[in-house]
Amino acid sequence: MELYDISLRRTGLSISDRLVAVRRLDALGVAFVDGGRPGRWPRPGTFYRRAASELSLRAATLIASGGAEDLAALLAAETPAVAVVVQGHGLPDTFTGVREAVRQLVRAERRVIVEARDFFDGWLADPEHALEVVLTAAEAGAETVLLHDTAGSLWPDQIGEIVEVVAETGVPLGFGCHDAGASAAKQLFAVDAGAGLVQGSYAVVQGGLDRAVPPSVHPAETGVAPVPCPRLEQTVSAQKANGGVR
Repeated sequence: MELYDISLRRTGLSISDRLVAVRRLDALGVAFVDGGRPGRWPRPGTFYRRAASELSLRAATLIASGGAEDLAALLAAETPAVAVVVQGHGLPDTFTGVREAVRQLVRAERRVIVEARDFFDGWLADPEHALEVVLTAAEAGAETVLLHDTAGSLWPDQIGEIVEVVAETGVPLGFGCHDAGASAAKQLFAVDAGAGLVQGSYAVVQGGLDRAVPPSVHPAETGVAPVPCPRLEQTVSAQKANGGVR
């Protein structure tokens, strides 16, 4: 299991303090540190330019994140890895935008993670569409598709059940959710179900690192009822025949 930190997406730290935080997270052993959207600050790209010249990371990979519409800024950040954040869960224009953005980033020799926000609500509403986002991203060259529990309305065991089903496609998966009372439990269930990358916030705004908090698991009486998904069945059959979706 690898950790993907997003603390710097939403902090008001100065650039110097952000660089200190990245070094601390690197020392912690975090695999990816997300510096946020390149064009978000008054001087777009300054943080990433300084990071490239001032940081020498041992464990962590710096990652810029944004939507498919931010493709130019993501490329300009020149980070080794990029996270393409997908809003929604399967509209036709989402497929096209994700596919093109991932392909261009891969051609530019970037490692790509696709963060599918609202994935679990999308799965409950229409698993065919939700799964199509995952497969489109993987087929375009994304190394991991991170399933995000954005609304936070599911129990930890329900998260695990859905991740386990999607993992049958052979696509490398990650999991993320907002920090809340059950977030640690959801992460544990997702990892146990096959997620190899866990997204979270492991640094505090003033510097330093959060202490680990023991998870509190509340058993749910009912799980997620199986939903027929022909696209999943076809993909699993193909994956078994030729070793993957790529």
